[in-house]
Amino acid sequence: MKYKTLKILFSILVIISCSKDSDEVSYQLSSETNQSTNTSSNTSSNSSSTAGSTSTSSSSQNDNFDRSSILINYSENIIIPRYNTFKISMDNLKNSIDTFTSSPTIENYNLVQLDWTEAYKKWQYVEVFNIGKAEEIMFNLTMNTFPVSKERIDSNIENEKTDLTNPNDWAAQGFPGIDYMLHGIADTKESVVEIYNSNTKYSGYLSTLASTMSANTDIVVEDWETYKDSFNSSYENNATSAFNMMVNDFVYYFEKGLRTNKIGIPAGRFSGSEELPEKIEAYYYSKNSFGNLSKTLVLEAILAVENIFLGKNSEGTEGPGYKSYLDYLNSDIGSIVVSRFEESKEDLNKLDENFITQIETDNTSMLYFFDILQKIVVNFKTDMLSNFNIAVDYTDADGD
Repeated sequence: MKYKTLKILFSILVIISCSKDSDEVSYQLSSETNQSTNTSSNTSSNSSSTAGSTSTSSSSQNDNFDRSSILINYSENIIIPRYNTFKISMDNLKNSIDTFTSSPTIENYNLVQLDWTEAYKKWQYVEVFNIGKAEEIMFNLTMNTFPVSKERIDSNIENEKTDLTNPNDWAAQGFPGIDYMLHGIADTKESVVEIYNSNTKYSGYLSTLASTMSANTDIVVEDWETYKDSFNSSYENNATSAFNMMVNDFVYYFEKGLRTNKIGIPAGRFSGSEELPEKIEAYYYSKNSFGNLSKTLVLEAILAVENIFLGKNSEGTEGPGYKSYLDYLNSDIGSIVVSRFEESKEDLNKLDENFITQIETDNTSMLYFFDILQKIVVNFKTDMLSNFNIAVDYTDADGD
């Protein structure tokens, strides 16, 4: 069950204490502060022009679909296996960081960098599951709040801080935090390694990041082994059921976590056309020419959402999912969304591997890609939820 009242009060304190830039740090803060009661039907300003469907909520009136079958398929064939896979990659990352901080060499640095990129890609497949213990411990906020706060990290390093539970530290840890610690403190790997050899405070903070991420991952993974039973049986159509919350989290992640955070904000869609390339995911990795990852992470995130929609596990086997539910309701939204997923992947492939370069040289293409994702948002938020007779449980204040 969502802890909405507690989160709203808690987040008011966060907003008061955070700096002026904190409202731009990540979409995820809104995930915890903008939960609302299900008292109104879902809407979208672009539904009339982009939905392209004939779906109506009337299809749910004779709805006898077994919703629990979706939850069972998701938990046992998608969520738990994906979390287990992510845990392995997270364990590898922690181990390589432990080795590097004990012996800062170029070879050990390369291993950390490799494990960071692999774990970051695996993270895209579990970030959407902001339910249960993950929501309770603010897992997504501690793992992937970006852009990272360079100033906060520098302060934490100097003060040798090891307790990162303060919400102000959300933007000073996780994958973006490691990005800065590997690629932002200097612009060559040789220079980075030299810093770790000359100042043990850096090794201490990098170890703290790895330990915090690993511990939180273990908490979530272990909880799913018992939580899945109550999750699978909570399929009623009400505001507190796991089914309704899962659907809303799914829609919210695609709209805010993927479309807005990874594409819209950096491309200036929400800043009066002011381009903000420094707000891309894995920013320092690209900025200092260590490599490019932002585009890959977007692709992995799209594939993750598509697989959930189709009820598809990591081996490609499909089971009950949102699309099969829509098909049962004789809605054409499922087929429309599938075709738009293909369109989005094709258009993403046309973008530059370096999102900083893409934004600075041809931001129009980034905005066009945003518009493609927006069409899917409308299909999810207006059409799918209407068919499922589920109300949106979060507020939308970004003017889209």
